[in-house]
Amino acid sequence: MQAILSINRTIEELISSIEASSTIAHTRLDNFVQAYTTEFPLEPLLEDRGRADALTWALMDGPLVLYAIGMNGSAIIELHGILERFVLRETVNHLADPSKRSPTYRVLKRRTLSDLASMLCDLEVFDREDVKFAEKLNALRNGLAHKNPEVISKLLFSGKEISFLDIDSAIGKFDCVPLIVGTIRLLVRMSKTSNVVNQ
Repeated sequence: MQAILSINRTIEELISSIEASSTIAHTRLDNFVQAYTTEFPLEPLLEDRGRADALTWALMDGPLVLYAIGMNGSAIIELHGILERFVLRETVNHLADPSKRSPTYRVLKRRTLSDLASMLCDLEVFDREDVKFAEKLNALRNGLAHKNPEVISKLLFSGKEISFLDIDSAIGKFDCVPLIVGTIRLLVRMSKTSNVVNQ
């Protein structure tokens, strides 16, 4: 009987958390829209804004929903997966002619986002700032996926000690809008050299 009461209490707390997060979702998404509009203004970069709008529509539902409901850790992991997939494809497209893309893909698919972003920098698709962004996202994703409080603390909280059990609540306080907008920015950059959405 105690186990049933415990699981019921857990579910009730989850329901309360979901209901509470829906009230802040609008505010969080408004914050995203403001940052997005600053990064991709309609004028004078209308082409970049069009690319950003299309890529956001096609790829960002998952990260934006997770961010809106306060699940920043899951949003960051999702952003990493999206960016890594397209950075891999872009690297393969630049390194191999169409008949050799499949074996090149097999060779490169085990490389990290950081490695691939560095290759795209060498190929003059990315710049050093883009590589730094990819390295931070990669390190952050690894820290979150492996629930490593030391890595999360170092990357986001200036080394302030956090416990394993506090990772989710601590990351929930982190503003991940710059990571969302930064990911879109790199996707836009890649879309200028290939049709990133349709690959």
